[in-house]
Amino acid sequence: MMFCISLAALVSENDVRSFETIYEENKDMLYRYAYSILKDNAGAEDAVQDAFVALADNFEKTYSMERSRIRSYLVVIVRNAAFKIYNRRKRETPAEEFYSADEPSGEEIHLGVEDGELRRTLFEMIRKLEPKYGDLIMLRYFNKMPEKDIAESLGISIQNVKVRLFRARNMLKDMLREGGYSER
Repeated sequence: MMFCISLAALVSENDVRSFETIYEENKDMLYRYAYSILKDNAGAEDAVQDAFVALADNFEKTYSMERSRIRSYLVVIVRNAAFKIYNRRKRETPAEEFYSADEPSGEEIHLGVEDGELRRTLFEMIRKLEPKYGDLIMLRYFNKMPEKDIAESLGISIQNVKVRLFRARNMLKDMLREGGYSER
């Protein structure tokens, strides 16, 4: 995965090296996160590129942050960019075509949901959650990211990740129950 990012916003050679390090450390995780939302290589790459362009544009303000805060910043930008792309495509593409996209071989996302309508509904419900909950669900269950890595990425404790995941799952259960998808 290669992106064309203008590094003109980076002032010194040291900034360029720091940026490249941050890029190498985060590009794969961000791509998987964007892909879990979009189910499309090109869209995921666009969302990741948007995040790194934003980082380059604001590098003077962000380079002194802790690595975990930078990663959190990138995760939020990728999420927002991916949902923006998702919503644009949803308006432009018939539902049958949009939701029938093939999943990546070897990295398939399995929710235990076979019904396409239920799968779309679940995804829409995750999107409706507050980002602090929805992001965790996406990172943990769509990207299969360990809780420890999520905690480091978002700059929160592992216990906080566990509590938020518990709350997010309960919110989703309630939403599914209210939507008539679950009896319990």
